[in-house]
Amino acid sequence: MEYIVSAKRVERILGDMREASKREYLLFSVDGELIAGTVSAEETSETIVPFASSLAETQVQQGWIYFRVELQGETKFVLLCSRGSETDQSYVIGKMALCHVRNYMLSLQEPENRINALRQIINGEIPREKVAEKCHQLQLKPGKYVLYVIHTKSEADSVMLETLKNLFVNSYQDFMVEMDGTKTILIKNAVDIPGENYEQYARAIVDNMQSEAMINVWVGYGDPVESFEQMHRAYKHAGTALDIGIVYYGTERVFYYQKLGIGRLIYKLPADLCEMFLKEVLGENMELDLDEETLATINKLFENNLNISETARQLYIHRNTLVYRLERIEKKLGLDIRSFEDAMLFKIAMMVRAHLDELNVVK
Repeated sequence: MEYIVSAKRVERILGDMREASKREYLLFSVDGELIAGTVSAEETSETIVPFASSLAETQVQQGWIYFRVELQGETKFVLLCSRGSETDQSYVIGKMALCHVRNYMLSLQEPENRINALRQIINGEIPREKVAEKCHQLQLKPGKYVLYVIHTKSEADSVMLETLKNLFVNSYQDFMVEMDGTKTILIKNAVDIPGENYEQYARAIVDNMQSEAMINVWVGYGDPVESFEQMHRAYKHAGTALDIGIVYYGTERVFYYQKLGIGRLIYKLPADLCEMFLKEVLGENMELDLDEETLATINKLFENNLNISETARQLYIHRNTLVYRLERIEKKLGLDIRSFEDAMLFKIAMMVRAHLDELNVVK
């Protein structure tokens, strides 16, 4: 495991020890790189690598006592404590400083252990009956959580992850778990969501990622869970919401598992039934090869609940122009989408077409 050490934090620890013990301290990597210290150490650094690769537990050189900082059975760092007039006392003082430094290094490991454990729980890699025990070991407290799966088209970069963490990981009971390159999970304590409006919170994630990190994201989520044992199911629900929502509701950015509508049914259909339906509804036009203007007109009509006057106003065209466009669409598709029944058939046909595209069986 790599340990990302804060030099300033180590300097504070060594500075406190210096003030209490009247000794100087230096901390090196096993490669001889100075990480932090209370004095300069240009010459001393050359002796670090030989000591780290030797079998000696401690060593005294050039007025310094050398200590190994071992983590998980491996020497990860080397700590030096200056010798005073009494060597034995310096050794004890040095061991005390070693304990402080080692405890700090172990504290760095704990958050990563938590994230790794949560990732395993979410993926279902830890048996359900052992989840509670694992959470107890890592002091993960049970509570009411909402699991948001945040999807990006390209691999999430450090700016996006840092922005997400700064804006939405607000307490020690919130967690951010990176999954694959395009999915990041926010496990949010439901207590911190105003009015328990989980959809509004998801939309806040989308809006803030757009404005602060300049990146488009899609968010899937389900109902809150009361225990970590339910996290795997919550992840499956949120992931399914994303899969269905992105394919069938392309203009939306937030998808709630319990409100996926007809998309949930189409998602389960095999390819042969989809093709049969498209042939029945569209005949020779089953490819749905429509230009952008036609698709924009249809989508705007649907947004306005088939209200022709309002649709024409929002498209900045005359009502008669819109009627003419819709008549051309009717001739091409054999469907009059001004009527509710034909509009529903066409809407479903577009979703079925998207499903076939996703299955890569378009002929």
